[in-house]
Amino acid sequence: MSSSNPLPSVHTKTTLHPAPGGMGTGLFATSDINPGQDVLHIKSPFVAVLDTPRLDDTCSGCFGRKQMEETRTLRACTGCHIVKYCDKTCQAKDWKFAHSLECSIFENLRPRILPNSVRAVLRIVLRHDRQKYDSRGLDMFLKLETHAREIRDLNSEQWERILLSAKAVKEYSGTNLKEETISTFFAKLDINSFNLTTPFYDRIGLYAHPFAALINHSCDYNCITGFDGDELFVKAIQPIKADEQIFISYVDTSNPYNVRQKELARRYYFDCQCSKCQTESSLPEEQTLARPIDVSAAEAAEEKAKVLMASATADDVPSRSVAKLKSAIYILHKTSACPITRQPYVSLRDELIVSLLSAQQFQSAFAQAVIRYLRVDPVIYPQFAHPIRQLHVWALAKLAIHISQGIDTHQEDPVSLQKFELNFGLIIWSLLARLVEKEREACTVPRFREMVRAAYNEVHGEFIANGLDPAMMTEDIKREWEKLEGLADEALQNASFGEQA
Repeated sequence: MSSSNPLPSVHTKTTLHPAPGGMGTGLFATSDINPGQDVLHIKSPFVAVLDTPRLDDTCSGCFGRKQMEETRTLRACTGCHIVKYCDKTCQAKDWKFAHSLECSIFENLRPRILPNSVRAVLRIVLRHDRQKYDSRGLDMFLKLETHAREIRDLNSEQWERILLSAKAVKEYSGTNLKEETISTFFAKLDINSFNLTTPFYDRIGLYAHPFAALINHSCDYNCITGFDGDELFVKAIQPIKADEQIFISYVDTSNPYNVRQKELARRYYFDCQCSKCQTESSLPEEQTLARPIDVSAAEAAEEKAKVLMASATADDVPSRSVAKLKSAIYILHKTSACPITRQPYVSLRDELIVSLLSAQQFQSAFAQAVIRYLRVDPVIYPQFAHPIRQLHVWALAKLAIHISQGIDTHQEDPVSLQKFELNFGLIIWSLLARLVEKEREACTVPRFREMVRAAYNEVHGEFIANGLDPAMMTEDIKREWEKLEGLADEALQNASFGEQA
């Protein structure tokens, strides 16, 4: 098996080897890999389907890739009227891959829409029966772990769902495969699938490929995944030596040790023994707090904040969501124990920014985004190359552009930026310039880099057209960032005033 092309559409700098510590098979680097370089690039999935809510607004052929280039009116398949496409090219691509096999099934079931996992397994079964899979890829998929026994013993509800779904797929497909075999397909997906996301890490569906599924987990990971349409990229987040094992994280590593371990045990049926987990498991809970305090009181505050965050996320009135999230932040701030880089504080701020934007409180959203950029992300994502950190830089730049254009903000916006006399032009340029400067080692997908480069060229061109070169305005830019430091201090201080945080 070639390390450069082990399967059709797969290009990688890795090879398969038994992994130590009972990890089964893993991927190992065949040469030294620098940060930002592709460790694995898969151009076509084994299976990929959209989540049901995204069938209406996302193309099932390019998975939104063309929609990022320009606004497009999607057209529904004239047969089933369930899936939609940008154009005939996207439709032809999906028709050839699998939709020709499932279209009549969808049409007969309409208006009922099958869950994404059922649509995914149905595609696998139909393509399997028509011999549309490369034999090596199919064999690799069939050998993937299922943890069927653990699911049966520890999660009877999940196992019952799998059995019912397998029965439905067998009936709809007319396959000769046994229900037991189809059940293992569902179990494999539950354990080995990825969240299909946009380049901005918004989940849109479910993705699986047997080669990518062999990458083992570590909370102290050296690689990270990203999607550009239905293309999967696995990039090095730090230098990797030849023969070193490739690791990604299956869970959010900003969560505390006990939360990560519970999620890994619940979904993947293993305990993580990575260096990060070993270090954190030996630390008393008090050492994870900002100052000594009653641990039970801190945990109670965190649970109350999580309840408010869940309520805010489910609330479809932006102003109410903002109020709930501010109250949650105030609860954590009042304990004086939870640092802003500890969960759930991190997620609360992310949700608050989104809700402030929905409520059109753009100045407050900008202040919170500045806090995230200056005080949170450097701790949570130490490498500037991390795609989430890059995305947050892009979001801050786009928000600055929005405010600089003089668009009216909500009348209840409690944060005033006027007193800081910010030069948004220089702030925007410096943010985009740093993204462009670091793009070689950035772990972002090509489409994101293209958007950043285009925005930078436009902003830089405007400066040059006015006889200014921001690259020569170092001191001026430094002063703007000193102002932003002051803005972050003031916005953080406002957390002591309850709902006006």
